[in-house]
Amino acid sequence: MCDVIVNEADLAGALRAREISRTQIDALTNKPPDDDHPLHADNLPNLLANPHNAWGPVESRQHLANEIAT
Repeated sequence: MCDVIVNEADLAGALRAREISRTQIDALTNKPPDDDHPLHADNLPNLLANPHNAWGPVESRQHLANEIAT
């Protein structure tokens, strides 16, 4: 696995054309993505977009959830 910076419109085109068989991402240029974002489309079954939530251990996330809930 490696971290890279990509042109999101080019990536979407390559996925649609099957030049790239599949990919997984966890960050986009704009968060949240606009409705017309090239990777925010229904016709990209070979794209897996995960939330960028690997920022901390379970304990940190639980602490944040507890703070929000109170």
